[in-house]
Formats: sequence, C-alpha cells, structure tokens
Amino acid sequence: MKPVALVGMSCRMPGAENPTRLWANLLAGKSSVSRTPEGRWTDTEPAEPGSSFGGFLTDPDLFDAAFFGISRREATYLDPQQRLLLELAWEAVEDAALPAGDLGGRPWGVFVGAGPDDFRLRYLRAGHPDRFGHTGTAGCMLAGRLSHHFGLRGPSEVVDTGQSSSLAALHRAMCALHMGECEAAVVAGVAVNLLGEVTEQIRLWGGLSPDGRCHTFDERANGYVRGEGGACVVLKPLEAALRDGDHVYCVIRGSATGNDGDRSGLGAPSAQAQSEVLRAAHRAAGVSAADVSYIELHGTGTPVGDPVEAAAIGDAVGRARPGGSPVRVGSVKTNIGHLESAAGIAGLVKAALILHHDRVPPSLHFVRSNPDIDLEAANIRLVTQAEEGGFTERDVVGVSSFGMGGTHVHAVLGPAPARTEGDVAAAPAETLWCLSARSPEAVKELARALLDHPFGTDVTVADVALALSARTRWEHRAVVVGTDWDEIAQGLKKVVAGNHFAVPPARPDTDPAVRGAFVQAAGQYVHSGDIAAARALLPVGRVHKAPLLPTYPFRRESFPLPEPAPRAAPPPPESATASDGRDPAAAGSSRPPLPPFAGRWAAARGDTERVWLVRNVLEEELAAVYGGTVPDFNPEASFSDNGIDSMSLLEFLDRLNTALGLHLSETALFDHPTINELAEYVNKEMEASRV
Repeated sequence: MKPVALVGMSCRMPGAENPTRLWANLLAGKSSVSRTPEGRWTDTEPAEPGSSFGGFLTDPDLFDAAFFGISRREATYLDPQQRLLLELAWEAVEDAALPAGDLGGRPWGVFVGAGPDDFRLRYLRAGHPDRFGHTGTAGCMLAGRLSHHFGLRGPSEVVDTGQSSSLAALHRAMCALHMGECEAAVVAGVAVNLLGEVTEQIRLWGGLSPDGRCHTFDERANGYVRGEGGACVVLKPLEAALRDGDHVYCVIRGSATGNDGDRSGLGAPSAQAQSEVLRAAHRAAGVSAADVSYIELHGTGTPVGDPVEAAAIGDAVGRARPGGSPVRVGSVKTNIGHLESAAGIAGLVKAALILHHDRVPPSLHFVRSNPDIDLEAANIRLVTQAEEGGFTERDVVGVSSFGMGGTHVHAVLGPAPARTEGDVAAAPAETLWCLSARSPEAVKELARALLDHPFGTDVTVADVALALSARTRWEHRAVVVGTDWDEIAQGLKKVVAGNHFAVPPARPDTDPAVRGAFVQAAGQYVHSGDIAAARALLPVGRVHKAPLLPTYPFRRESFPLPEPAPRAAPPPPESATASDGRDPAAAGSSRPPLPPFAGRWAAARGDTERVWLVRNVLEEELAAVYGGTVPDFNPEASFSDNGIDSMSLLEFLDRLNTALGLHLSETALFDHPTINELAEYVNKEMEASRV
C-alpha cells in the first residue's frame, strides 16, 4: 500500500468534545463511564447489573441545523448520527487547515463505519411519519449527506462489519486511495445509543460487564460497557500532504481485513484468524513484527475474547520481538467504553495522538492478568502508567478492531516524517489571526476558545495564523495582530469583549511601512472579508500548520428525540355529530377562520402593496413547509439554489392554492423559480381571477 497521511481529526466521545480533551483524559487515566442519564431510554430503565452503565454523550439532541442549511422540520427527522457526522466532518476539515468551500467537485471519498439505527426505530415507533424521515433515517445517508454537503465526487460508502465497522471503513479508504479512486478521503465512525432494549439484548447475550467496566486482559474481565460517540479523520496520500505543507499526525502505512470463517460458534473468535490479519497488515505496510512498538487493542475485556486476542498478538508480534522488549498494549475502551461501530476509529484517534505526542497513556482497570493469558510468554506488556513513547522512524503502532460477525481489521501507523529546516519558514515580525463566524457571539466564543487553548511549545503564532487563514470566511469577522503570544492573548481578550479590530500599540523599533501593511490588511479582512492581503503577509514556503486548534463554535439547538406515540383514544360512536351537523373530527381539526386573502389583497392600495402582501404569504407558506424559516434564504435566488427540493415545492404549491384560493399549476414554480418572480406572477393571477 502507498503510505497515507492523517492530516485532520475530530471526535465527540464520552467526556471529550474534541481530541485535545480526549488526550487530557487519557493521560490522566480518567474513566468517562457513568450511569445512564435520566430520560435517555424511552422504555423502563433496566434493573439488571451492567445495563445501567455506559459511556454517554451529554447532548445527542443538540445540532446546529442552520449552519448546515437544514430547516428545523428536516432536522427534527434527522438521525442524530447524521447530525454528529456533519459537525465532526466540518471540524476535521478545519483541523486539516483546508477551506471547506474549495472541496466542492473534487474526487474526495467518504467512508463511514456505522451499524444499528436506534433513531429510525424510535421514529417509526413514534407514529408521526414525515417525508423528511426517509432521507433522515436511511443508513446510506450517513455518508451521502457528507458528500452532498461538501460537494464531494468520490466514493461515498457506509460500512457495517459490526464492531469493526469504522476501521473497516478506514481500510476501504486506504484501498481507494491506493487504487486512485479518490485523491483524499474523509473517514468516520459513529454510534449513538437511543434504545434501552438494545442494551438489554446485549446483556442477555452475555456481553456486558455487571460492574460497568472494561477490565481488559485482567483476571476480573467479565464483559464490556457500551459507549457512544464518533470521530472523523481526513486522509491524503503522504506525497500530496508533504507537497501541500499539511500537518501530519501520523502515517498510515498499511491495513488488512479478514474473517474468522468457519469456527466453533458464530460469536467465538479465532486466534489464528486474528494472527493472520495482523501479519497481512504488516505485509501491506512493509514492516516486520519486530518493528511493532505498541498495539491499540480491540480489548473489550471479555473472558473469552481477551485470551484469544493475547494469543494472536503473542503469535504474530510478541514472540518475534527481542526478549526483554515486550510489545506494549492498551485499550481506549477502558476509558470510554466500547463504541461498537465507532470503536475502531476511537482506537485510531488514540493511536494517532500517541504518535503525535510521543506519549503512551495508561490502560485502566488492570491489576493481575487473566489466568488464561501468559503475558510474559507472549512478550506483551500492558501499559498501566503514562510513559514516553520513544518512537523512532522505524517503529510502528498497530490498531485492531474485531466484529462479532468475525470480520477483523488491523491498521499499521508510523510517526510523521521529521520536518527539515527547509519545511519551516522564518516567522514574521508580526502576524494576523483572522477569525470569523456566522454571528458576533460565535466570533467571541472562538476567540475565547483560542485564548484558553493549550498550545504546544512547537507551535508558533505564525503557524496558527496560517491555519486560521485557510478557514471559511463568514459574515462576522475579527482580527488580532501581534508578534508573540502575549500580544495575541491581549488581542483575543479584546475580541471576547466585543472588539473586531485588535492591534497592539506601535513599538519604537517597528518599521512604519510594515506595520501599515498589517493594519491595512487587518482592516480589509474585517470590513470586506478579503483574506488575500493577510495571506500575503504570512510566511511563504512550506510552513507548519498548527494542529488541534479550536474549531467552529456551533450554535446548537435542541431537536427532541421521538417518543412513543400515546395510545389512541377509543373512537366516538358512529352516530355522534356536532350540534351544527358537522363531523366532530373534522370540526376539531379545522383551523380558526382567517380573513380571506382575496379580500385583503383587493383592499390594498396599488400593485406595490399587493405584491408585498402576496410575497408575505409566499414566505409564510414556505416557512410552514419547513417548520420555520428556510436557512439562508435568498428571495432573488431560485428555489433549487436555496436548497428547496421538489417534494417541498409540491407541498408549498398545495398550501399556496389553499391560502390564495387559486389553482396554480406545477409549471408556475418552474417558470417563476424565485420568490420575487413568483410573487409578481401570483399577483397577476389574482388580478385575472377578479375579472
């Protein structure tokens, strides 16, 4: 396989809203497993041991629909997994310092690992079907919606191999990049647990730990605890990433997949099959077992699975390493639980951060090894305290993920290439941090996040400026000018306080011409969004782009999850009628009478006022179709350019004919495809109807 660079990442996991927080939790040895949040399940909370624990997201109902141009009605019927993936993909692209607007039409692939569709079952059970529910709950749309939003033209696939789904999606992306099917790839995994019955089903199957912990490789191993969340990474061929000056977290050197095949039982893992997939991945990566310094385990903490995985690692890696130099292992499941279809990418993100920081965090809940695991004979060492990575250019890190259907995946990661002096240009005397968002509050929030962010010692203010300059520019902007961290911090505080233009006082040694250029560029950016002048003042050449910066501060709203439909009341006797002789069901469902629009229209003074009245009705009825205003609606743009689909237009037309008392045909919407044009046409039709 050709080496592939991981150039951007994002995650939302239990206790961690981004990779920076996840890494801090991992180093601190923090467990983010808790009891089930109140109100999470629609059914009765299971009382059996293990069913009431999990690694949970705190806000699966929250989503910034307007940011993605999605109406409130559509977002209501949108699987939280689709919502989460949209936000994660945007964050990963920003982390890669790539302008999202430049991706449209490019042959990028999207590969998503996913499995159960809890939201779809809740939605159907609620008994309130809506046409947006079809695309909102279809499994294929977990990838398709990302391709649609970013305008990507490469492969768009959802992979389901059980618990190995997201690492299988990574392998599929590696193959697509190797074969030239795409020039870059977005790879993600997602799992959101919304049905208590599923947890109970897994408990009955025997998979859950009664004490709510993953005791990976420990003698107390008694099952796993379910987790939820997601992660997303951006991949580019290493050659392209180096050419473009991207920050590289790590290099994925190869991957492989296989299956247990015929075995003693459908859920029983095979040590031989797991060993084979590790060796296949090593061949694909062009490495030997002796090069493997650390393995991020599948590591569920089950009494059957752990000994099998340990035997496979000992056979394929441990005993091939020098004596006294055991392969180190650990499992992120001990921190956040088993994310099932997203478990593989959770391990991938942890492994990438290990290589990026050259540190290995501890694996939790280990005291003594399972009696069926001889760690010394297998030449394996479980990492129980944070330690230095000590990775050389030759060392590699493995990531394993195994599905209950027998599909195994293993990926091999290596450190990023060392940067040479020629890769980094000298930092300028001054630099500009360009911030933007869709609201003044979001600009302040981004500034506050940057102010609180723990920047590493190997990042310069110019690195951050370069990364920020590559982001999408929105209508609300602010700029900070400074030469060092102190000046930048002072400027960010001014932005948090509401200023849009933060420039430090002139210093005696400052060249007036240079300072003038920076002040002018800053002004151009704030007032018109022109980034060209600011970019021209940044260092030229192949410059390091700062990783793990705070990403766009989404303004999330609540979209409550579907609840079971209440039991229907018994129907009234057939003979029952209202006092006025009307059917009571029809009487109860009718809306309060409104003044006839034709009368209001006829009473208006002149065509200008009449067109204005018509346009108001058009906008009200269109908003009713979408359950609120259409995001970013432009009355001068066509309905299709405003993202209004054909089914919505037909519903809109029906509402218009009812509200206006007309009989407009479908061709009216195509012949007059904007609100303004349609208002003029409807006004003429109203005039004609009076004759």
